[in-house]
Amino acid sequence: MYRRTRGATMKIAVIGAGGVGAYIGAVFARTGHPVALVARGAHAEAMAVNGITVHAPTQTWHARPAMVTDDCATVGTADVVFVCLKTYQLDALLPALPLLIGPRTVVVTLQNGIDAYATVAATIGAERTLAGLVYCELHVEAPGVIRSGIEPVRLVFGPIPPTVPSAVAHALQSAASQAGMDATCVPDGRVVVWRKAIFVAAMSAVTTISGAGMGLLRDDAEAQIMVTAALTEAYSVAIAEGMVFAEDPVASALAIAASMPATARSSMSRDDAAGRPLEHEALSGAIVRRGRAVGVPTPVNQALYTLLRLKIAARTEQARTQ
Repeated sequence: MYRRTRGATMKIAVIGAGGVGAYIGAVFARTGHPVALVARGAHAEAMAVNGITVHAPTQTWHARPAMVTDDCATVGTADVVFVCLKTYQLDALLPALPLLIGPRTVVVTLQNGIDAYATVAATIGAERTLAGLVYCELHVEAPGVIRSGIEPVRLVFGPIPPTVPSAVAHALQSAASQAGMDATCVPDGRVVVWRKAIFVAAMSAVTTISGAGMGLLRDDAEAQIMVTAALTEAYSVAIAEGMVFAEDPVASALAIAASMPATARSSMSRDDAAGRPLEHEALSGAIVRRGRAVGVPTPVNQALYTLLRLKIAARTEQARTQ
């Protein structure tokens, strides 16, 4: 349940308004916060004209952002900037990102993988950067229409030590909670990013290579062994890098997978089916490279990464010969 905000609002900018970005924009817009979405294409045009419709498991609702634009320069400074682009799109954003930054602005990175928050922090400063994740099953069903397979969507974020959570970060947690999300601000956003990467790297690779949904993965004993091994390898790399987890991220990842709809697929799997670029370098590839750097073997992730690279190469070769 959401509550319309009373008193001060926060200006929210969302860069990359696909499934996740559009949902976040809609959540804050329906509770009274001015939201600017930076997006392109038919989806952006539909949101500008008709607003955003969200189909969730127990309800359908509608929200209208204050602005939809394809130019960061028209947005002005914001209180909170959510970066929801794919990892391979991040470099192109960096020159425009400072246009959105005011004296108290925080930027929340919600990319898959492990490196995005550091890339953003290098541009705007670690003290403004919040590393975050969204636990969700969100996709664009049609232009301007978002389908959510999970309710409530969970948002977790935190600063990069030694920075501590700012007043704006705490206000964001409160605003997101009022908007109906399960929102948490934690002391160390790096652990948040690693926790998501451990989960997403394994699930994205296996669902993309196999084409299977979460239900088939859960029901296949051999698949469970492979997924658990991939999760455990990534966890070992994180520990070797000095991350400290309050709970076992492998057990947590398996529990999350068990709670997802049987037909749920990773965003990478949907991207592959649509012929879009994949984020394998930021996920399986990053775990393999980081494992080598700290001396942790990652044979299962190496196999998954190699198969993803071959899959992309085969797709490229097929397109070239048609």
